[in-house]
Amino acid sequence: MSDPLSAFGRAEAYDAYAQTQRHVAEALAGRIAALPLPKAPRVLEIGCGTGFLTAALRPRIGGDWTVTDLAPEMLARCRARIGDGPGLCYRLLDGERPDLAPESFDLICSSLAFQWFADLQGALERLMALLAPGGRIAFATMAEESFAEWRAAFVFAGLEPATPLYPSITQLAALSDAAIAEEHIVERHADARAFLTALRGIGAQSPRAGHRPATAAELRRVMAAFEAGGASVTYHVAYVVVDGE
Repeated sequence: MSDPLSAFGRAEAYDAYAQTQRHVAEALAGRIAALPLPKAPRVLEIGCGTGFLTAALRPRIGGDWTVTDLAPEMLARCRARIGDGPGLCYRLLDGERPDLAPESFDLICSSLAFQWFADLQGALERLMALLAPGGRIAFATMAEESFAEWRAAFVFAGLEPATPLYPSITQLAALSDAAIAEEHIVERHADARAFLTALRGIGAQSPRAGHRPATAAELRRVMAAFEAGGASVTYHVAYVVVDGE
């Protein structure tokens, strides 16, 4: 199985394929900008990628930003997009286990990174400890109906789906009594090969842990079933806001 961190680092064409990721970052930025934030919030961004959320949100709310990612290549691309300047700090960070001072931030934000956490509940508890009184965590993440069409193609071919298992909206809402909004975004592809190329382009081709990769013959069956279903795939996105103490 491919290492997700290595896959993201090799995703040099990320921006060319990440139209949904760009849309989600813009939508999340709009939701965050509507929150009652301090005038100059102290912001921690987890999993900045190439900088979609940073670019969309920072001009709207200002403040002092600590922009982080686990992949050095992604952090460098974000820095190249956003640039340097007052109130900006870039650093490598494991967002699931942040080594930062307690009560240091008014806002912790992230777009489409938390679905890679092995323990979302534990990660949120650790991140909550970094919030100043009245702070918030706001993030977008994948929810359970994501890639339903691709999973259905595996089942039709008599195989176990390889896609990660994402949480339901109910499960996400139970995390610290979070406020949730959801969106279904449909991507249409010319064929299965185009879909797989797009996944590789954004570094998201890794199957879930413990899954046996499909053989070439099995993958051809899956691809045929996917194309028979229209070669479209749905991103089920949850926008989550968790209030601190």
